[in-house]
Amino acid sequence: MCGIAGIVRFDGAPVSADSVALLTDLIAHRGPDDAGVHVDGHVGLGHRRLSIVDLSPAGHQPMPSGDRSLWIVFNGEIYNHQALRVELQALGHGFRSTTDTEVILAAYRQWGEACVRRFEGMWAFAIWEPARQRLFCSRDRLGIKPFYYALTPAGFAFGSEIKAVLASGLVPVRPNHEALRLQLLYRARASNETTCFDGVLQLPPAHNAVLEGGRLLRSRYWNAEDALARRGDGGGDHAARFREEIARAVQSHLRSDVPVGACLSGGLDSGTLVALAARETTSPLRTFSVTYPGTVHDESRYIQALRGQVGNLAGTDTSPDGRDLIDVLERSTWHYEEPVWGGSVYSWWQVMKSVNAGGIKVVLNGQGADELLAGYPRYYPTYLRQLLLSGRAGALRRNFEGFRAQQGDLSRLGLLRELATPFWPDWLRRAARVAGRGTAFDDGFLSPELRAMSSPAAEALARRAFSDLDAHLLSDLTVTRLPELLQAEDRFSMAFSIESRVPFLDRAFVEYGIALPAAQKIEGGTTKVVLREAMRGIVPDATLDRRDKQGYPTPANEWLRSYGVEYAGDLIGSRAFRERGVFDPPAATAAFERWRRGQVPLAGLWTWLSAENWFRQYVDTPVAGWPRHARAASLAPAGANRTGTVPEVTSAAG
Repeated sequence: MCGIAGIVRFDGAPVSADSVALLTDLIAHRGPDDAGVHVDGHVGLGHRRLSIVDLSPAGHQPMPSGDRSLWIVFNGEIYNHQALRVELQALGHGFRSTTDTEVILAAYRQWGEACVRRFEGMWAFAIWEPARQRLFCSRDRLGIKPFYYALTPAGFAFGSEIKAVLASGLVPVRPNHEALRLQLLYRARASNETTCFDGVLQLPPAHNAVLEGGRLLRSRYWNAEDALARRGDGGGDHAARFREEIARAVQSHLRSDVPVGACLSGGLDSGTLVALAARETTSPLRTFSVTYPGTVHDESRYIQALRGQVGNLAGTDTSPDGRDLIDVLERSTWHYEEPVWGGSVYSWWQVMKSVNAGGIKVVLNGQGADELLAGYPRYYPTYLRQLLLSGRAGALRRNFEGFRAQQGDLSRLGLLRELATPFWPDWLRRAARVAGRGTAFDDGFLSPELRAMSSPAAEALARRAFSDLDAHLLSDLTVTRLPELLQAEDRFSMAFSIESRVPFLDRAFVEYGIALPAAQKIEGGTTKVVLREAMRGIVPDATLDRRDKQGYPTPANEWLRSYGVEYAGDLIGSRAFRERGVFDPPAATAAFERWRRGQVPLAGLWTWLSAENWFRQYVDTPVAGWPRHARAASLAPAGANRTGTVPEVTSAAG
């Protein structure tokens, strides 16, 4: 797991080693163990290494092929690299290391661009071919690892993080107001390509890209929807098959030359991974949890129940008190690189901080299970609409009442109104919003300029009320929900020089999960049906029978009142906030004052504060003033290279 960056100039200007080192210095937290730069005239490649597989100097990057006709910078893990190595050796390829990086080079030489179809894992890499003056780039199927880029008449820059691309100088640091509007309004993605920075794009998941002759040609090599064609008739022992599939995924994700730990909340997903991983380890599996004793957000009893039942675990709990809330808000915004959506990032940040303090470099985490297996209550209205439109009256009645029972205080009228929302005419939607009903999002706090912006396709996706469960899950998996969670997973783990692995997003498991019948995901008021059945007797019943879905529960809202009211008031009352042209100052101030007095909640407040911090840290501050070494060094693990020293440099001349 590492950080990559690079520059290809089209204007004939040479690329200096110092200019590439500037990019990699900004992402030094991603790889404190080693650094390298390769320059070849108008091309520069940079790398920061977090040593996980083959810890020797043989894993140094940028890495050349044996004849130096190919150069690669790679971020990620190829879990089947050992099997591929054997296959490639039989085809005549030799190897100087045991790294998966070298396997990628050999696979590319053997199979060309189609090599990525053989990879199982997470990746973002770029391969430079000097003879052909060609750069081949690829990103993994689900976008677990990031790949950002900017393409201008002067050149092409790429990096694991946006800040590295901006530091290339090829594109000015300017906000993308359309993307920013969608982020503030919906707190969810509507595109896999844009960012909140104008001119900085993402290579979409499951895509390759070839840069040649100043042109970038992208192509898709995998499509999640194809798995639906393999859906069976719903027969067979689903629980047994599920256990087999997820156990295989966990086993592959434990392959490492350094110890692997796991993040453990009180939920079903992390509990499943920890229980299965503990069966595969000889020494106790290190787990890391954030708890909040004495609050409604505390998950301690579920965590302790799992430890008691599973055994072979060595748990570390941390119980932060929220006094560092503002510091986490600012740091998480710097690393996320866009406005973050809510206070749950506080727990995310704290658990990764705990992992780093525990000396662990690799952890398992449970991202993806909810989007694959319909783990959120929001999927139930979709499923009910699907049953209604398909005329399945008995199943509709059973699931309608089951969902109401699980939700506790949900009235039949309220649920019927939610089910009918997609069929309302626009005038009724507007009237419902004025009356305080319905599901329309309120853009009243945005400036008139942002309110006037329109991106119908993106908004339709962000606000869509689905009537087909498969479509809803695929949208969340590939566009709207999971991508933002994976961005946070990558940034908050790498902020502390940690590789986070996500077994639920193993390619074979994803295809299996997509093809599962709907009733194995959601039925009778229960979500993740097959997962609960499969883990019975392995994970405690108390966890399996939970229905209060929470994602990193955090007392952030309460703490914001305790420790952040003055800070929030200063930001929202500042001249910069008023004059950005993003918020409507009177509306935002009035909403904040009502929240300050305790009259109404303000769900978007964390995002507002993060947005203002984002402007101040990135847009208002010249690149030279960005907190490069100070922040990266302060977060590096003990014993790591904290100096940001000049990296090793190689040149095309050898």
